Amino acid sequence: MKDNTRAAMAKGLGWFSIALGVAELLAPKATAKATGVHYGKNLLQAYGAREIATGIGLLAAKDPQPWLWARVAGDALDLATLAADLVSNPHKRRNTALSLAAVMGVTALDVWMAETARRDAIRQAEPPRDYSDRVGMALSPDEMRGKARDAMQAAPDLQTPTALKPYTLH
Repeated sequence: MKDNTRAAMAKGLGWFSIALGVAELLAPKATAKATGVHYGKNLLQAYGAREIATGIGLLAAKDPQPWLWARVAGDALDLATLAADLVSNPHKRRNTALSLAAVMGVTALDVWMAETARRDAIRQAEPPRDYSDRVGMALSPDEMRGKARDAMQAAPDLQTPTALKPYTLH
């Protein structure tokens, strides 16, 4: 996928976050009724503020990656809230189950977008280095031949004096 397509999708998620956040913030009772959630209006308004902040971050940021991961974290919170509500609230179970399925779909999209942004950032960070032409020696192998032996030769003043060397017959 091209960079401009990913950027457009991130901006679209930003606008989606703002729209959802405004609905949760300004109409928490209607949102609760539609989703089947029965936790108080304060919780939905807090979730709305979180959505708006994330949306603004996605629209304003040069790098959307942290804001995409913030959406994923928010989705996890939404899923936990809906799952708890599905178990504890038998009255609107169908609405809650549909909301849970919708949030799972959005979560999948958010995770995919965040992971794609992470991979793009890694690819753009630093080009891979090519060491294929290196042999690990300062000179060519032919020029290096004998260099180690010469380097290991002790200095004349550190060598054993001739008078102390063992006598050998040739």
